[in-house]
Amino acid sequence: MNGETESGKPTGLRAFLASPWKVAAVLLGIFLLVQGYLVWQDRGVTAALDGHEPFATPAFPLQFSRKMAYDPLSFLGRGRQAGLWNWTPDGLVLTEEGKKFFEQSGEQFLSRAPAGRRRVTRLRDIGEGDGRREVFFFYQWTEVAPSAAALLYPAPQAGQEYLGRAILEQADGAWRVTSFQTLDLDEPLARLQDIAAGVRR
Repeated sequence: MNGETESGKPTGLRAFLASPWKVAAVLLGIFLLVQGYLVWQDRGVTAALDGHEPFATPAFPLQFSRKMAYDPLSFLGRGRQAGLWNWTPDGLVLTEEGKKFFEQSGEQFLSRAPAGRRRVTRLRDIGEGDGRREVFFFYQWTEVAPSAAALLYPAPQAGQEYLGRAILEQADGAWRVTSFQTLDLDEPLARLQDIAAGVRR
């Protein structure tokens, strides 16, 4: 029973509420439980993103003619400076280093290596409902391939944190990535592809 003893000291709930340390301990316990639940819930989303190959090891789809007009200030010049190819009057020639990242098909150079590796560092929710979840997430490049580092402008930097956005759906108790955006790669890659195809932006 809540009330006071004959000596006037509060008992029960009143005694509990009269102790700020006890109230603080309960509030801290509730906070830690909520945070623990959110971390547990977010683990599935993080694992889904980190296990999604197009995010974790993004492709570097690039194709261009080895006979393109050589411009030392373009991606062709940056690739030469990085040791990926050499320029000759007959066109570009892949170096041994370049052959690790490109293959030649006729007069075309085709990228055959991913842009690098990435991992999620933290999540920020947007919303959830009907088995669907939309999130902002932060991620880092753990590795940037030499081809991507040389040819993209600006190129992603290993260890730096970037912002992405993803939509996931729940299936069989697990999250599955249905779409995502990572503008630090998407935008410079689109510009590079346009230039490589002869479309100037």
